[in-house]
Amino acid sequence: MRIHVLIEDSKPKGSAFIAEYGLCLYFVYKGKRILFDTGASDAFIYNATLLGIDLLKVDMCILSHSHEGHTGGLAYFLGINKEAPVYMKSAARGEFYIRRLAKLEYAGMDRPLLEKYPDRFRFIDDDVEILDGLYLSGVQKHRKPPLFASMMYEKRGDALVRDDLSQELFLAMRGDEGVTVINGCSHNGLINVLMTAEEKYGPVSAVVGGFHLSSARRSGIPAFQEPAGETAAIIRYINQKKIKKVYTGHCTGEKSLERLEMMARVKRIQSGDVIEI
Repeated sequence: MRIHVLIEDSKPKGSAFIAEYGLCLYFVYKGKRILFDTGASDAFIYNATLLGIDLLKVDMCILSHSHEGHTGGLAYFLGINKEAPVYMKSAARGEFYIRRLAKLEYAGMDRPLLEKYPDRFRFIDDDVEILDGLYLSGVQKHRKPPLFASMMYEKRGDALVRDDLSQELFLAMRGDEGVTVINGCSHNGLINVLMTAEEKYGPVSAVVGGFHLSSARRSGIPAFQEPAGETAAIIRYINQKKIKKVYTGHCTGEKSLERLEMMARVKRIQSGDVIEI
């Protein structure tokens, strides 16, 4: 199976593709064209055109969670594709914020889209098999989530409470060599995602998506970096489980990427890449 990287944080030097802080992937599974996340803007449409992908023919869109780097392009997708359902967790409909130093910033999706396109959304609470061998799943907390999760909030009524991370899902596909996991940001922690996938669907052979070991740089605000121990734990887990193919880029951070490449055979992805699983 080929996974086309429509949006990533970086792009190959000199390429015509657009890079932005976000994620958007496209692949075909058992004849169904699937879009996973939509990046932060309409840039994924331009990159899809360069790759010869017709987004009007996408059969379904899956949103890993509500944050703008994954749902920012949704309005553009709904505008050009008139039929594909959009799968997301029911909890992702909330108002989400991220604390950056002493400032709270809105980080959720364009919520009026839920009212504008009510027939397009498919909200899920429990794990669901949407195609034969393709599952959407919540994450079980086998270990404490990474530090960044403590900076995520949700507005409920007039109160601002910690995001319990129930808005997030990952995709799991069973194949001949094992289970392929596709995730957005892994705010619950990549190890929790992988442990959940193995427990529910079987040994994991491939992983694609963001690990959230770093945050985006903002004007006047330095990028957040998870403690080195979290990266070390991921390296140990990948090696112990002998996961054959691991691809990441978005929100993983350069320092962690370098360690993962060197010590766990992880490969970085960029806008325009095509991954063979």
